[in-house]
Amino acid sequence: MATRPVVFFEALNQLDWYQQTLQDWVKQNNIPVHSKILEIGCATGILSRYIAGLGHNLTGVDLSESMIKVAQKNSPSISFQVADVNELPFEADAFDSVISASLLNIVSDRKKALLEMLRVCKKGGTISVLVPLMGFDEIRLNGLKASLPATGFSFEALRAWHSLAPKMSVLEVDNLFKEQGLKVQEHQEYLNGMIFSVTAVKEFSH
Repeated sequence: MATRPVVFFEALNQLDWYQQTLQDWVKQNNIPVHSKILEIGCATGILSRYIAGLGHNLTGVDLSESMIKVAQKNSPSISFQVADVNELPFEADAFDSVISASLLNIVSDRKKALLEMLRVCKKGGTISVLVPLMGFDEIRLNGLKASLPATGFSFEALRAWHSLAPKMSVLEVDNLFKEQGLKVQEHQEYLNGMIFSVTAVKEFSH
């Protein structure tokens, strides 16, 4: 697994189970067509292309300049830029929906990151995060491997995600959202409970 981050993420994004998981997450959010969506932590932009293909106005940001360069090269019609989740370069209420996969669990200040997501999301809009689930163990990982099935790089990527990524509980994310006045709307689990999503609505009282 010792490889450059851009190479790894580009390879990871090509895996069927990874693509399908992210696409299922997006579809289950039921975002109205032609919505203005911000994807934070877009990496090399493969999910961005899928979202744009659904008819949305997608903006992708990532802290990695090298990943953004790959994303821009592969999808010149989509707006990509280097940006920090803690200081997003957008006006308040700029997006109908804000999504972020495997980011909230790795940032140093989760509250600050969520507050920025909240700031740029329109009232009545949704914020959805995808996060590795605390409590997922080796037994469930092996069951997941058998059900996919995943071999070679595919399983090594799955194992690396399981073993290296910081995890959060559903309650932890729920509480974080509710502390900021967000109304939690839905929870979903994916990959045999390895990861989960929490989707919330920015109420008009903000």
